Amino acid sequence: MAERAQIVINGIVQGVGFRPYVYNLAGSLGLKGYVTNTAEGVFIDVEGARVPEFVRRLMKEAPPLSQITDFIVTPLPVYGYADFAIQHSRDHAQGTPFTLVSPDVSICDDCLREMLDPADRRYLYPFINCTNCGPRYSITRSVPYDRPNTTMAGFVMCPDCQGEYRDPGNRRFHAQPNACVVCGPQVGFKLQSVKLKVKDKATPILAAISILKQGGIIAVKGIGGFHIACDAANDDAVKRLREKKRKSNKPFAVMSPDIRTIEGFCHIPAEERALLQSNRRPIVLLRKKVDGVLSSAVSPNNNYMGCMLPYTPLHYLLFHHPIDSRRVIGEPHFQALVMTSGNLSEEPIVRDNDEAVEKLGHIVDGFLVHDRDIFMRVDDSVVKIMNRGIGETGKGGKRNAILSPIHPVSDSPSQFSFLRRSRGYAPDPISLRDDGPEVLGCGADLKNTFTLTKGKFAILSQHIGDMENYETLKFYEECLSNLKNVYRAQPRAIGHDLHPGYLSTRWAMEQGARDADIKLSPIQHHYAHVGSVMAEHGLQNVIGVAFDGTGYGTDSNLWGGEFLIANIKGFERVGQLKYVSLPGGEGAIREPWKTAVSYVMDAAEDKVREHLTTAGFVQRHGKEAIDQIMIVARSREFSPLSSGAGRLFDAVSALLGICDKNTFEGEAAMALESFTRDGIEDEYQVEFLVKNQYTIIDFSPTIIGLINDMKKAAAREIMATKFHNTVASAIRMVVKTISGQHGLRDIAMSGGTFQNLYLNEKVRSLLSRDGMNVYLNQKVPCNDACISLGQAYLVRERMRRGCL
Repeated sequence: MAERAQIVINGIVQGVGFRPYVYNLAGSLGLKGYVTNTAEGVFIDVEGARVPEFVRRLMKEAPPLSQITDFIVTPLPVYGYADFAIQHSRDHAQGTPFTLVSPDVSICDDCLREMLDPADRRYLYPFINCTNCGPRYSITRSVPYDRPNTTMAGFVMCPDCQGEYRDPGNRRFHAQPNACVVCGPQVGFKLQSVKLKVKDKATPILAAISILKQGGIIAVKGIGGFHIACDAANDDAVKRLREKKRKSNKPFAVMSPDIRTIEGFCHIPAEERALLQSNRRPIVLLRKKVDGVLSSAVSPNNNYMGCMLPYTPLHYLLFHHPIDSRRVIGEPHFQALVMTSGNLSEEPIVRDNDEAVEKLGHIVDGFLVHDRDIFMRVDDSVVKIMNRGIGETGKGGKRNAILSPIHPVSDSPSQFSFLRRSRGYAPDPISLRDDGPEVLGCGADLKNTFTLTKGKFAILSQHIGDMENYETLKFYEECLSNLKNVYRAQPRAIGHDLHPGYLSTRWAMEQGARDADIKLSPIQHHYAHVGSVMAEHGLQNVIGVAFDGTGYGTDSNLWGGEFLIANIKGFERVGQLKYVSLPGGEGAIREPWKTAVSYVMDAAEDKVREHLTTAGFVQRHGKEAIDQIMIVARSREFSPLSSGAGRLFDAVSALLGICDKNTFEGEAAMALESFTRDGIEDEYQVEFLVKNQYTIIDFSPTIIGLINDMKKAAAREIMATKFHNTVASAIRMVVKTISGQHGLRDIAMSGGTFQNLYLNEKVRSLLSRDGMNVYLNQKVPCNDACISLGQAYLVRERMRRGCL
């Protein structure tokens, strides 16, 4: 007997080849009806004898890029359709429906093979794509996801492309960005330098390769914005780029043509290999080999390097474009290219050609551009594996050709940790399990993101950056407007930080002043950190361990080494690192040696000069400068109190002579971690000050222990490792105490300090041995990028439960 069903499918089901898949599945089963995109998702009306089989197979065999979150089947009387068709998209759902947008996806093997095949009509075409790959989020103006709603709207398909688009047997069937050299976007090259010469002006990509081989620097327009590139093996080029663009020791990321090449300068364990080759193509932090072939200026004073493989056709052509008339694909032109974000310091990544010339012209020697607009600018994602023993590295592997399979990587959150969540992952939703009100978490000021909630999902924005200037604020507002439109979200409450000086806080206040119906809810910084872990794991009552550099506390001091009892309704601070003054405030954060002076003063005021002499401070900074810092440190007016774990790590890094100045956030702590070694289990002493079930950790004995080891000329590797062991052990002791007092065994750990791989692994190992359930951020970074999720979740849950 014939049957009929209407099926509504929600999730990431647009831009992933879902309609063609449904069309072909229905055809293979002899079914009639239609499928269409709506603002709610995919709508199917199907009838025929094999409808039950169709329903069973629909989810099981769905396209690999799809993510189904809801699947509703409604039986109906037979209608009598004549065939099965893909109908024009429509917006017929009721209320405020929405569908999830697919992230941008790297080029697939099939398209790569065609692009490098001289017999193919898309040979060397830098915008080749199909339903399984290419741009999505960055070109989507609105939903439903159809060509007119993307930045491909202005490119009219030629007859050949139109034929593919209409052919159910073609993998470009209903591929919205489908194009070729006849009808699609084109590349161009603009020479900026008067000193360098272009050998092939007629071929933009060859012109760019020529400049790079001469040691030049170019701006390359990608999927989500511009990169600034140079030959990573050319020491002069890398140093020139660092001087012109970065002006700090912050590591550059590199892009290499294949896995084998990366193995020449980094270790690649299996998990990292899978991530590198996944279709999300993030930057993956890899442990460097001792004898690297790249410039030491790529990643100075760091054991790790950020590496990625090409993810756009244009990237592959920079490595493999033939340079002779025979059009032969030879060895790659470069072992690695520095690929750093194309922006000015602390400004958003540049996305427009004219804007690139205006803002990057003084940095680069040329521009490799194209005429496909970028609607949503998206930086590269950065990830690091966090689930192995310290120092483990892989044994390498066999060479991967440039056509090696793109292995799908498991999205099991335990496999890796985000440092930056952006291209390839944004705007993947985070499930909050139950429907709830629409709210906005506006985030912190450093590493800003915002989070919208809609239905049962939290939608985290891509990386916005540090909220320090007008340009970043405009990017924030632009991205928020776009996502509110795409997801049809109208937040009725805003969660924001307590810090009155944060630009994000002031922005939230302005929104509340404009609309009296919007509820404003301040959420303490470290409570938001813990709340983000609660959101990811569905936790109710936890011991929160929030370790970072700085966050505004409820007592107006600077928190950052906090132990909280937390639930949806609020938190209780039950432990902390001992307050130490920051001489000059922000100045001490930029120059950790000043914080080190304060720690030594706190540990041994009567012997401070003796100890600082032992540490070499008098020689490095001079007696007068130290005396001045000591005076400032005693002034509460000029030296705020801080319990920040990040400041403690900074101070020890400076004390050991590893890093006296932070040229970028976290530099001193990262450098200190690089000195840790396996096999050292010794610790320093700490003092626990306990009163009324409140614990303060005093690291003064640790500071004295470090100085005593320095007098014995102990190796810095030993001292750095003992210090890390001490911090991990201190966390364990406080957590055990709190657990015993409150009967809680769920531990939520968050904060930028836990990006420290050695500390992270050590603390997790110790707490797990004690029978604790340890939870960390997995779908978002543990640094301040997770703050918006915590804010949004806590405000949403309070509204949902009627306590806001």
